[in-house]
Amino acid sequence: MSRVRLFLLLSVVLVASLLTACATPTPEVIYVTEETTKKPLLMWASYDLTDEENPPSVTLNQAIQTFQATTGIEVIYEQVAWDQMPTKLAVQAQSGGDMPDVVEASSQHVLALINAGALKDISGMVEDTPWYANLNPSEAQSCVIDGARYCVAADIRGGAWYYDVADFPDGWPTTAEEWLVEGERLAAEGRFVSTFFAGRHYGAVELSWGPWFYSNGGSIFDAEGKPDWASEENVAVVEWARELLASGYVPETCFTGDFTAGETPWIEGAAASVRGGSWSYLFIPGLQDKYEAGETQLGVAPSFNGGTNYVFLVGEGWAVAEGSENPEGALAWINFFMNPQILAQWASQHYGIPTIDEAFTSSDFAGAFYQETAENLANNGIFIEPSGFYVESLTKLAETLQELLLDPELDIMEQLQAAQEEILNRYW
Repeated sequence: MSRVRLFLLLSVVLVASLLTACATPTPEVIYVTEETTKKPLLMWASYDLTDEENPPSVTLNQAIQTFQATTGIEVIYEQVAWDQMPTKLAVQAQSGGDMPDVVEASSQHVLALINAGALKDISGMVEDTPWYANLNPSEAQSCVIDGARYCVAADIRGGAWYYDVADFPDGWPTTAEEWLVEGERLAAEGRFVSTFFAGRHYGAVELSWGPWFYSNGGSIFDAEGKPDWASEENVAVVEWARELLASGYVPETCFTGDFTAGETPWIEGAAASVRGGSWSYLFIPGLQDKYEAGETQLGVAPSFNGGTNYVFLVGEGWAVAEGSENPEGALAWINFFMNPQILAQWASQHYGIPTIDEAFTSSDFAGAFYQETAENLANNGIFIEPSGFYVESLTKLAETLQELLLDPELDIMEQLQAAQEEILNRYW
């Protein structure tokens, strides 16, 4: 990049006209490279740009319009469902199909997509950009594998536990042992200590099981990305969860239902707390109102044996696809998007934390929720170890954990070992 000069592309008149035309803030500085052509840019992302009721969709649509007007680069947009994005991208890469130029990326899938040959190493493309030095340290955990960068995270989001203050007169229980004590007290009142999703989906491991395993000294993948979850540390966590369920301290729907079913007991008042995420202001009815009224507060996850009160972290942003026909245009989009004005609006609409600190100083993040969420994610956040078969492995583990909870006669270690061996034999 040293031979490529970056130059300012905006005029005062254009800035003024665009700020009047749409709600998305026009960056003070938009950079493109000298080598950028006006070739169309193919973008894959999960947002429905016609959905005017969804703020992130509106923001992305307006950002694309502003980008096109300021750079002269046409964006050809294709909506791809979030849970289908990694598979579709990997299949295209392995089959030699047409690839997008810039693609919505999640830290959860980076290594698998690297192994599939679907993501371009953009280290040399971004290291001299004006925003790169301002990324906060946690961002690198999302996108840098073995020293090479394969994406840029625009914001960090993570798991969170929310509790109703009136239901915990002695304060929120912060340890696994305290959960059992509070669970017994609340069960006598016909209430659940908490509710969460821990069903047959890899997200159950990310959000619920994984942080508990790590807190107790366990793990999910080894340094090579191979499953190593069959451990005494993880067995102890499953035994604790079995006790919660068998004692009636948590609802069975935590393990049998979907994400919404896991939240319903809290919404209906049957559970005193709920495990959601920084994004739950968007999705759990009533949470924002109760939080802002001081009736509900942010609590830490239960810790095990003096371990950290871990919560799941995920970085969301943009990557350049391997095989892109317009990588310079993709970089122009990333440069455009990483301006603090855009990051602030984007991250706040997802109830996440922008990866450039200057964006976090925006008034969008002035409330207690964001400050407390940022502190929680910084102190307690943890990324799942990377694996080339991330989704496949975590899905098998989630299915096994559900079976262990619903059938207490099953031997925990035997089942964890069997699931681990199945994945190892299938993929390695």
